[in-house]
Amino acid sequence: MIEVIEALSEVTPAQPIAETTTSIYGAQLTRRGFLKTGGSLAVGFSLIRSGIARAEAVDNTTIRAFDAALVETWIEIHPDNTVSFRTGKSDFGQGTVYTAYRQIVAEELDVPFESITTVFTADTDTTPEGGGTFDLLGRGTPNIKKAAAYARQALMQLASEKLGVPKEQLTVESGVVSVTAESGVVPNAGKSIKYGELVKGQNLKLTIPVVGELTSIFGLNVTGNPPMKPVSSYKVVGKSFKNSIIPTKVTGKELWVTNVRLPGMLHARVVHPSTLGSTLVSAGVVDKKKYPNAQVVVKGNLVAVVSPDEWEAIQAASQVAEQTKWSEWKSLPTPAKLYDHLRNESDWKSAPVAKGRKNTGDAAAVLQSSTKTLTATYAMPFLKHAPIGPTMALADYRPDGTVTVHGHTQNAQALRGQIAMMLGTTVDKVVIKTYPGAGHYGRSNGGNAGAEDEAVILSKELGKPVRVQWMRNDDMQWSTQSPAAYADVKIGLDANNRISSYQIEHYMPAGQDDRLIGAVLAGLPTMPAPSEKGGILNNTANGPSDPWMYDQVPNLAELCYGTYQVGQKASPLAIGLRDHTMRTPGQFQQNFPREVAINDAAALAGADPIQFRLDHAKDQRMMNTLRRLREEHGWESRPSPSPAAASTGSAPIRGQGISVMLRSNTYWACACQIAVTPDTGAIKVERMTIVSDPGIVINPEQLKRQVEGGAVMGVSIALHEEVAFNESGITSENWYSYPILTMNEIPDVKVVLIHNPEAGIYGQGSEAPNALASPAIAAAIFDATGKHARKLPFRPEYVKQMMKA
Repeated sequence: MIEVIEALSEVTPAQPIAETTTSIYGAQLTRRGFLKTGGSLAVGFSLIRSGIARAEAVDNTTIRAFDAALVETWIEIHPDNTVSFRTGKSDFGQGTVYTAYRQIVAEELDVPFESITTVFTADTDTTPEGGGTFDLLGRGTPNIKKAAAYARQALMQLASEKLGVPKEQLTVESGVVSVTAESGVVPNAGKSIKYGELVKGQNLKLTIPVVGELTSIFGLNVTGNPPMKPVSSYKVVGKSFKNSIIPTKVTGKELWVTNVRLPGMLHARVVHPSTLGSTLVSAGVVDKKKYPNAQVVVKGNLVAVVSPDEWEAIQAASQVAEQTKWSEWKSLPTPAKLYDHLRNESDWKSAPVAKGRKNTGDAAAVLQSSTKTLTATYAMPFLKHAPIGPTMALADYRPDGTVTVHGHTQNAQALRGQIAMMLGTTVDKVVIKTYPGAGHYGRSNGGNAGAEDEAVILSKELGKPVRVQWMRNDDMQWSTQSPAAYADVKIGLDANNRISSYQIEHYMPAGQDDRLIGAVLAGLPTMPAPSEKGGILNNTANGPSDPWMYDQVPNLAELCYGTYQVGQKASPLAIGLRDHTMRTPGQFQQNFPREVAINDAAALAGADPIQFRLDHAKDQRMMNTLRRLREEHGWESRPSPSPAAASTGSAPIRGQGISVMLRSNTYWACACQIAVTPDTGAIKVERMTIVSDPGIVINPEQLKRQVEGGAVMGVSIALHEEVAFNESGITSENWYSYPILTMNEIPDVKVVLIHNPEAGIYGQGSEAPNALASPAIAAAIFDATGKHARKLPFRPEYVKQMMKA
């Protein structure tokens, strides 16, 4: 928008006219004058404060000063009928902002998809709303949809004035507004005008109402209710348009974050403490004979080595690390005692206990009189987000107190707020620019991925641009992780083998620690560590995240317990095992035990797992999804375990398993077929079928690719992934000590999409599949062997133990 405003200011008005304003369903359409050339309709926003809409005048001379009420446009209509679209969301490989978002905007504007020629993403000075790159079709969609709807209504208003007919007698198709042919008595009947002609030579600004906090994790929300197109008239949504950023990526033309360079910049490597609770005793000294251009920077417990040459910085940091002394610290539990520690030594009382939204009846009392009962515990380990490329950032701190950070974040505006807090300055002094990079899977949805603040601190200390890149071991050992969790389940069956009572207690440490680790080490301001007094995101409370789907169960009790992060209180730095949301956050930790337990209950009832679910469900979308899965997967309807099940032998034995989930208005069902070899514990997932009903399918091919990616990640989590640690810190440091799925292990994945426009919603598309595999594979292991798999991951050593149990 800065470029646009500047461009507009360079042209001279043909003749000054008084500014006029027209109300468009609560938005304000402002005309400031005619231009000799150019012209546009720009859709910006003003914040609603105290419930009152406030239209702000944009002064071109102050546009660079940060003020949420003076910022950028979402959509620009140009005289050549092209459209520019801006979103504060990043692209992390999902492609949603280049496909689904463009389609939604094109649909509401009623222009061809190809008309949107430019997409701007996630730059704090050139894109509008903040908010994390998550729930893109949930929280994110209303903003762009409403912005486009306001713009469409403004264009119709302009056309009405131009053609001299009421808006009700106009139609629009492919960016051309026409007077309806049947209105023969109306002047100009049958005439038409393009959007570009409506804005040509004019200086138009549409200010739309917005609420929220720009630098919060959720950003701003567009308010009001402009008329939307009915789903039945959609022409762009529902088609498989190609992801427009792919060609520049595969041809090497895209500027990736790791390739960003500034004149005179220094490279840095951070020497992180030896443990998650160590403080600095003494920093090592650079061997100047070997590394003449390197130097050590120390600020509090933050130690770094910088050099104009990156390889010298790497080597010198390794040498300095050997000489640097840290205090000892050993207060984490051993891995073997993790779940005992969580159960017996964690504080589950300080945070309030949350109850399930559908709790009903008296589950505990009914359990006592049940014909059959199931009592079991299910456990999940710490997981890394594990981006293929370690975190990196380039910061340029200037003498005037401004700083620009070049990085790769899921939430540029939130990072802006965090950096400003650390520096003790205002957000207008901070600019965040984002570039393509490795996937983060939720790690930076609160703003930082790890290196950004360290780069800023070093740049300020040295007065030069500094590029910090973590080494692989830094990324594994000093980034956050998805929290470990366990759940206790009790299920009662009645005389008809139906569930009469279901009880589950979920236990999980705080899952969103967005503190800047560099600021923590340097002793600079950052947000508080998670506690029972924290806000919505840094609280230790654990809420219900997995919507209950078995509405025929008469007695239900879901309870959720939260606590501090493991080691947080014991660490002198208040660090410990820092946790953060990862794909399907919280719901994964709750869905795995629930779905495995439902499979276990079906076996206890002697029922087929799919039919058992159908017998306890009411929701038709869920039931249709299950029936479609049964058909598409070629499901063998029978109880588990299989008649051929065996827990000994060197030959592979096959089994089938299922899981379901409701996430952000999308219904999911997954079936896995596996082969397990009892004597070796090796598991091969041979094929997966995933059926999804998201409501309106926006871009079938793009959604299919997203589901496939999530499914592969899910298999990796189920078979391999677990953070290794000892009493001092994380010992996973590379892909050998934190293995992930290899190419030859990828199963055949079949994705079935149910286009359900009657639902009238865009359900979430890409995240849930990563959580579907684990419970389905656990059920398949039981089907193949008759042995219950209730703790992740299903590595060979654990599987062999199961076979002997």
